[in-house]
Amino acid sequence: MKQASGGHENETEKQQSHLAKVGRWCTNLCQQDRSDDDEPNQQEDVNLNTFMQTIRSEELPTKLFPLKHLYTRARMLDKNSVALACNSQYILVKQRPYLRLLNKQLSIVKEIPWTYEFVEMCWSLTLRKFFLITEKIIFTLNDFDLRLDQCKISCDNNTQWTYGACSTTHLYLSTGDMFTCVYEYTLQPSIEFVKEWKIDRLHPQYEGILNYICANDQLAMIISNTHMLQRRFEVHSLATYERLWSIRLNAVARCCSIFGNQWMVMELLNPRLLHVSSDGKILQEHQMKSTPEETVWNALQVDKNIILTFTMANLNVYKLW
Repeated sequence: MKQASGGHENETEKQQSHLAKVGRWCTNLCQQDRSDDDEPNQQEDVNLNTFMQTIRSEELPTKLFPLKHLYTRARMLDKNSVALACNSQYILVKQRPYLRLLNKQLSIVKEIPWTYEFVEMCWSLTLRKFFLITEKIIFTLNDFDLRLDQCKISCDNNTQWTYGACSTTHLYLSTGDMFTCVYEYTLQPSIEFVKEWKIDRLHPQYEGILNYICANDQLAMIISNTHMLQRRFEVHSLATYERLWSIRLNAVARCCSIFGNQWMVMELLNPRLLHVSSDGKILQEHQMKSTPEETVWNALQVDKNIILTFTMANLNVYKLW
């Protein structure tokens, strides 16, 4: 198995991601302030993906924010992780000292002990497993019996895995706080290294990717420029790797895919939510008046009319209609 090269990331790490530090500072501030067991049906996952891609524009909510119809919520005690992943039946979260599988009512279905402090996670529809990305080891997790298997993927001794996402055919991984390349792996017939994808138009000294997701045959990423103190939301084609469009942001952010090939962007400082169209137009922006604990740090669309938001205080389930 080919190892990911760490040289470029070492250069990036020397730049000391200013905005990544700000994000971690906000997390620490919040910490101080707070001193269905059946096997999933693959067809349900396919149906949800198809719905999100093919829903017609006239069927979309004309005003997404504020998210009003709170269906249920669960208190989150672990302030060190806002990682989320889901399939058609379950939601996976880290709540120290456990990994927990929740249903859509946020009741605990299963849990297993988990000792790793850092983790990012994503769902592979192709493998019907979750990927769990820790600093040095990558696992797959079967949601039927919560079996953990270590992947034969390694990184250099002086680098650490920091992010990952899955398309229908590939796994994408990255190293370093602010990175300028993504490592691509096949999913079938086995997990194998394909190539290192260097993102075009990134300044090697001042710019890097903070996080990204795969959806709609696209890679959507949050990019930071530490020299100009600017951020942007950028979408690339997974087929050609070309940049399709980009919009300016006001702050460090995360993003998620929602219905109709559209996007939801969550800015973390001076919190703001953006509803972005499939062609990069801001359809709505919503300035949130919330405490740091109520800021939306992550979100997922977990069903046709349900959006899940993750704050430092709660996991919230909202119905859209």
